[in-house]
Amino acid sequence: MAINPSDTEFAIVKETVAGTTPATPAFVRLETIVGSNLNATADPIVSATRRKGRTNAGQRLVNPRVEGTLNTEFTADDAATDFLLESAFSGEFDQDGLLKAGTKETDLTVERKWIDGTTNMFTRYFGCQVSELALTAEFGGIVTADFTVLGRGRATPSNNAIAGATYADASTAPKFAGPDVKNIAIGGLGEVDYSTLNLTVTQDRATQGKLGSAFARGIGTAGKTIELVALLYRKDFGPENLIQNGIENPAVSISFDVEFNGAGYRFIIPAAQPSFPEDSEDGANQMVSVTFSPLGDAVSGTDIMIQKLPLA
Repeated sequence: MAINPSDTEFAIVKETVAGTTPATPAFVRLETIVGSNLNATADPIVSATRRKGRTNAGQRLVNPRVEGTLNTEFTADDAATDFLLESAFSGEFDQDGLLKAGTKETDLTVERKWIDGTTNMFTRYFGCQVSELALTAEFGGIVTADFTVLGRGRATPSNNAIAGATYADASTAPKFAGPDVKNIAIGGLGEVDYSTLNLTVTQDRATQGKLGSAFARGIGTAGKTIELVALLYRKDFGPENLIQNGIENPAVSISFDVEFNGAGYRFIIPAAQPSFPEDSEDGANQMVSVTFSPLGDAVSGTDIMIQKLPLA
């Protein structure tokens, strides 16, 4: 039989020791969009020596790692999504359901299961961290969250589950859609109607190789950038007024909720600097977009936060 994309399952577990899959992992399943993929890869190094008869002297593979993207539809009360958000933000949800972007890394093992009739095939990727979150909310679509992943390596593939492993199902809450993105508050823009919000959190990560080992010693992070692009219906000169004295762009606060029947998340950006607005025409709609770049806030001690809803 052939393996079908619809017969592919992903599951995630937090690693207690970074780069090591727990001995008896408690996996949580992640519902993904077809096209999600993680792959083991490496850099081929071709020998530069000359061999008899102009033949190639071979190559070696170095710097093995895992790369790929887990594409999901955003929903509430999903443990796997929370793990991925924590890794993307380098933080951890506290007892009140607040996640602040910071410096605490979350390392994950991601397991992919292929089902071929009665035969199961498992590939496991260890030492994984999220290097980018791309959250997309459009008025006429499902809210999507795409997690780009970087990992240290792939374990030997197997037809067997890890002995003692358990699996918890993904959340069955409705997927968030455009009507669930509400209470959008961007300082200086007043009462306007939004069409699209695109939030990108990028961690500049790279594996750290070392002599004497096939796998990386860890994953390093050079820095983090955040970008929020808001597309709204043109109403007034509010977007232009965000820019003062020709080139000054004072920071404004931003927040918005993604929730259904009270359950979901509130995204909070304490301070973000706007760019010059850009106009566009979309059929019968006159639109304007503004890109915001968050910066560190002295009061909250971070540049972006997520609060679980309802409030604890």
